[in-house]
Amino acid sequence: MAEDARRTTRSRLRALGTPLAAFALLLALIGAVALWVGTNAHRLITGETATVRTLERCTEGVGTAPAASCGSEWVFPDGGTGHGEIKNPPVAVGDRIFAGDDWAYSSTAPLHRAVWLPGALLCLLVLGTIALAVGYRIDTRRARAAPPPPAPPHPARHRPPGPGPTT
Repeated sequence: MAEDARRTTRSRLRALGTPLAAFALLLALIGAVALWVGTNAHRLITGETATVRTLERCTEGVGTAPAASCGSEWVFPDGGTGHGEIKNPPVAVGDRIFAGDDWAYSSTAPLHRAVWLPGALLCLLVLGTIALAVGYRIDTRRARAAPPPPAPPHPARHRPPGPGPTT
């Protein structure tokens, strides 16, 4: 009896393998997108405007090379300073940028794109995952509740030869 229970459990786990793997993949993708969106959203919330103080070693992004950036130092309205790479130049000394202590963008537009577009994708993934899970659950319930298929009709019984119908 215990052996039958183990076989049943194993067969159920095997049957769930593909849906669980797909669900795990979706969750991993949702987690990765959420982390990326969260980092950029944090920058968008905590950043502030600053003024470029110095510029050095600007690079241009070409083809598959990294995006254009400039090493720089900037000063915040409260007198604090920051330094690092400014993404998406062109910028010049004296320009206003959006920055944190060790990161900066020439404007908030790249951060908004990095938050809202993947954020919309994340919402679609979550809703799609929920829809797939609900659909799977409904299908398994229907399969369990469905009556067994009707038995095939019995073949005609063999009749011994005899006088046929009379007219």
